[in-house]
Amino acid sequence: MEFTKRQRTIIEMLKAKSPLTGEEIAGQLGLSVPTIRGDLRLLTAVEVLAARPKVGYVYRGENQAGVDYKTLYDHPISTIMQPAAVIKDNATLQDAISKLFLQDVGSLYVVDASERLVGVISRKDLLRASFNNANPSSILASVIMTRMPNIVTVTADMKVNEVGQLLLKHKVDSLPVVDKDSPQTVIGKITKNRLFQHFMTYAKEE
Repeated sequence: MEFTKRQRTIIEMLKAKSPLTGEEIAGQLGLSVPTIRGDLRLLTAVEVLAARPKVGYVYRGENQAGVDYKTLYDHPISTIMQPAAVIKDNATLQDAISKLFLQDVGSLYVVDASERLVGVISRKDLLRASFNNANPSSILASVIMTRMPNIVTVTADMKVNEVGQLLLKHKVDSLPVVDKDSPQTVIGKITKNRLFQHFMTYAKEE
């Protein structure tokens, strides 16, 4: 399997000394724990590392990683993307709060009357707006959303590796999947958690 430079560094660190906690690994790399969390999850999923509760990460051996790079990374997100939670731009803040928690999602994609993507609302956006407004029913979703073109979108034919890099680069938990021929039409979403499930499912199959 082909690992990134940082993943290779983590492997060498654990080869030299195990166990190490996530905080110790991050400290030696000069990074934060959230920054390397995806690397640790992947290396654990493919069984190069093992995570031991209250102990840390230990090196297991790269011969454990019988993973085909093409299958794992060079895989279109069309088969693993999820339905998107959509709300109209004339919906109220209260409507958005209710929909987000009823559907148990992290973000809502805002569309106009023509079903075109115009914005996105995250849990943080809703929390911030709720604190700042005494009457959620009087505020429209369009007021608190992040607007186009400040939204990163992906298409269903894009690969797991490419989409994962975008999630990390822009520090978001999910991205809207849009129609390649109609870039403002939302057809689904892809999340960090869904990519992790993809890695874990493949690891189990191996």
